[in-house]
Amino acid sequence: MDVFREQILKADMIVFVTPLYYYGMTAQLKTVIDRFCSRNFSIQQKHLKSALLSVAYNSDDWTFESLESHYDTLIRYLNLEDKGRILGYGCGTPSMTRFSKYPDEAYEFGKNLK
Repeated sequence: MDVFREQILKADMIVFVTPLYYYGMTAQLKTVIDRFCSRNFSIQQKHLKSALLSVAYNSDDWTFESLESHYDTLIRYLNLEDKGRILGYGCGTPSMTRFSKYPDEAYEFGKNLK
């Protein structure tokens, strides 16, 4: 985790990227977050920017509520500045995602970050 922490502290931004699994993030991403939260003071002091990128098969309007709530708590706790979210509704397979509007939205989002 020291390697990840060092890389995080060199960065200007953390981008949380995960497919939606049972209305939350993957266990792999949660494990990384759990590990760097144990040394959170240095992350909190850096005041990094952050973003959330996710996709889900489901298209209901409430699909990402739980994930967004968790993300909102993380940004508050870690003193991060939320720069935005790309939430891909109805992107259950790579081809569904590829032919959706979300790859273009993600590209424009990244291109316009300051």
